[in-house]
Amino acid sequence: MLVYVVGTKAQYIKMAPVIAETARRQIRYSLVFTGQHRETFDELQRNFSLTGPDHVLVPGEEVKTRLSFLSWGLRAWRRAGARELRDDVWSQARAVVVHGDTASTLLGALIAKRFSLPLAHVEAGLRSFDLLHPFPEEAIRILVSKMTALHLCPDRVSLGNLAGARGEKVLTHGNTMIDSLRVAQSSVAQEPSSSGEPYAVFSMHRQENLFKKRRLTRALAVLRELAGEVMPVKFVLHPVTRKRLGKLGLLAEVGTWPGVSLVDRMDFVSFSRLIRGARLVVTDGGSNQEECAALGIPCALLRRATERGDGLQEQGVLLADLDAPRIVSFAREAASRRFTQRPLADSSPSREVVDALCRMTGMGAGECV
Repeated sequence: MLVYVVGTKAQYIKMAPVIAETARRQIRYSLVFTGQHRETFDELQRNFSLTGPDHVLVPGEEVKTRLSFLSWGLRAWRRAGARELRDDVWSQARAVVVHGDTASTLLGALIAKRFSLPLAHVEAGLRSFDLLHPFPEEAIRILVSKMTALHLCPDRVSLGNLAGARGEKVLTHGNTMIDSLRVAQSSVAQEPSSSGEPYAVFSMHRQENLFKKRRLTRALAVLRELAGEVMPVKFVLHPVTRKRLGKLGLLAEVGTWPGVSLVDRMDFVSFSRLIRGARLVVTDGGSNQEECAALGIPCALLRRATERGDGLQEQGVLLADLDAPRIVSFAREAASRRFTQRPLADSSPSREVVDALCRMTGMGAGECV
């Protein structure tokens, strides 16, 4: 049995096509949610036509504060060792599969080590080579790589980054996000709005941008200038973003700025539809960078460094940090021209991942059809 450990919305989006491929082949698996995120998971399950998790380590509201993060980690670790999970999951597992670089990734890796199970890491080998940017993701990637038996790398750069690491390295010929976008595009609801009015999408949720006051002030200044001088902006509010702005008394104020519309975080198909209709996406999220690069949508990254090469080097993604003049100039250029959506790659990284998992676990032909 394969055990998929998933904790955040972005992880679920990228692992959903892998899980769907596993189910299609009738390979036995168990899906364990860590409870790090909870909002929109029901909608995401419907987006990908998947059933709910077999186990949830920490049910209830998702982690939104530093204190709740600590509580979640301790409770999840304790729950993972419960007799029910030992008997139903870990004792029957051939491998534990984690994704990316979140706290849930590290938790899944530690659980695999705790029960002496082989670990497979999807989206392995990404590096910024700066421990502080992004933090703690870069540190998590390094730690997880030291416990991984099967590194599933999206491209040759990430493969090369693991040249000195132990374990098998497999090239998956792309990020599983490609398969997720293919599912989203197949939905009728995915068709972009025909209103024709240009708009930008703004999304910000990273700790360094929300909890460092100077950076938050600069990021909001970028939002205000974009909306006031270039084009209307739809500000997608992650739960942690809404909570932080509300605590600082800024949420109501931002909602009154000319050209700014506050939008609740949404399911994947709805968000994909939103960005497909946009002239520009301004974000601090790595997954958003990947989506925009795959679709050919101009994207400005509110980060000092990125571990992902998607779209960089004059391919539509600007690593801008919080440089308002550069972002506004980039936005004006994006607003002045129409772009043709880039066709998705023909490859299926999710199939490559499942093929590699079958080889690693030594499952028979009847289990990997």
